[in-house]
Amino acid sequence: MNRNHPRRFALASTALMLAGLGGCVVGNNSKLQRPTIGQELIDLQKAKESGAIDKAEYVRTRSRILENAGVPPKQDSNAGSSSEG
Repeated sequence: MNRNHPRRFALASTALMLAGLGGCVVGNNSKLQRPTIGQELIDLQKAKESGAIDKAEYVRTRSRILENAGVPPKQDSNAGSSSEG
């Protein structure tokens, strides 16, 4: 009866190790997900606020992100307004 104890322990240890490695193998096969459009815009805004990019780069990149997402360009509602000054 005691002769089987080391064998059972080895078998159980191997099973646990393989179960743990199974998750790693599956994890390595998963694809990296692209950030959402919202996350890209948030990151872009943070880059502008931190000074990493200027306003012109912000506007160009934001337009490109929205265009790639299929969002039509927004008309500037303040185009004829003189409230900015």
